[in-house]
Amino acid sequence: MRFSNSSIGSLIRDRIFQGSYELGSLIPSTRELAKELGVSRALIVEVYEQLTAEGYLEGRQGSGTYVMDIGKSRPFQIQPEDSITIDKLPSSKGSGHFNRIDFRPSFPALEHVPLKKWKRTALDVYDNAPSSAFGYQEDIAGSWSLRQSIRQHLLKFKGFHCVPSQIIVTSGATQAISLLCKLLLKPKDIVAIEDPTAAFIHNIFASTDAQIVPVPVDEHGLCVDNLPTHSQPKCIFVTPSHQFPFGSILSISRRIQLLDYVQRTRSYIIEDDYDSEFRYGGMPIHALRELDSERVIYVGTFSKNLFPSLRLGYMVVPQELLEPLLELKRMADMQCPTLPQLTLAQFMKEGHLERHITRMKRIYGKRRKHLIAAMNEAFDGKVTISGDASDLHLVAKFPGRNIDLLTSMQLEE
Repeated sequence: MRFSNSSIGSLIRDRIFQGSYELGSLIPSTRELAKELGVSRALIVEVYEQLTAEGYLEGRQGSGTYVMDIGKSRPFQIQPEDSITIDKLPSSKGSGHFNRIDFRPSFPALEHVPLKKWKRTALDVYDNAPSSAFGYQEDIAGSWSLRQSIRQHLLKFKGFHCVPSQIIVTSGATQAISLLCKLLLKPKDIVAIEDPTAAFIHNIFASTDAQIVPVPVDEHGLCVDNLPTHSQPKCIFVTPSHQFPFGSILSISRRIQLLDYVQRTRSYIIEDDYDSEFRYGGMPIHALRELDSERVIYVGTFSKNLFPSLRLGYMVVPQELLEPLLELKRMADMQCPTLPQLTLAQFMKEGHLERHITRMKRIYGKRRKHLIAAMNEAFDGKVTISGDASDLHLVAKFPGRNIDLLTSMQLEE
């Protein structure tokens, strides 16, 4: 057996716990143990020094090394190093000779991410970043350069003005929504959310023990007339530019109706704009926040227009919520990683993100047309497609057909 520093240390500890080396007893000299194990004496000296520092052994000048009182009340065994099971990477599901189609909604085409440009940008940032970029950052809200780039992006793609100081960079949209829940909701408070909505969104709101009021959605978006009339929700969660999962767009009349409602009730709107930049006819739908900057909190993400593992999102918040949200952000994680923020800021400043979005609109548009044509052919036109005007998913309805549980599970896999 080939011994290492740690394995020899474990061996001696095990002998102490099992009583082979008794309390107060003299243990073999470094030379004797080195000969027994077939290792260098220097290695044993190093191990003895470590165990002495840990309180297992005591060296006595001119006498040798003795076992210390470690308060052992029962036999105890250290797990040998060579018995530890090494975790293996899980094998991919469905591996085999069949090609798999991923039907997860709102998942970007990672094979088209401009990784070479991203890598070059990242290397340039790492080469030129000041030493302060590698430490804790004073501004919990995020990199100022990234927030400036986000402001320009929102003006161009979403049609609304804001200032960088209103923007808080988060670890994806999930953290943004979680922080807002912590700030705005306490147990028994009322929150209105679209019905249906993404399961993880529902779970975030449910974690606050608030009272969730589901509000139905139709082809024109949230049914505002169904909002609570005898109680006042603290906040309302909507996806107005492309409702998830139905894909409907909140009409302008309902937008105005919703904004009137929150003005009366003093509620806040959480506007989740997860992927509306990919619109296939004309410009992206303007944000709800464009109409009201005081009651609407806008949440965005780079998981869809770049790649999910970047884990960067943001929210544009009213001034009165800025400081309490920053305090919650401080307690959550101190700050988002600085260097990815600087890389993204430069990536956006050089126009790479805008060009990538333009290119992906063409690719997704072609895929959308091909998918719709294939579905109409496969089901003899007996399929109704909706929510396909923009973004990364659509809804297919099959009148008179039922999808059984087995099929659903296979699609999820």
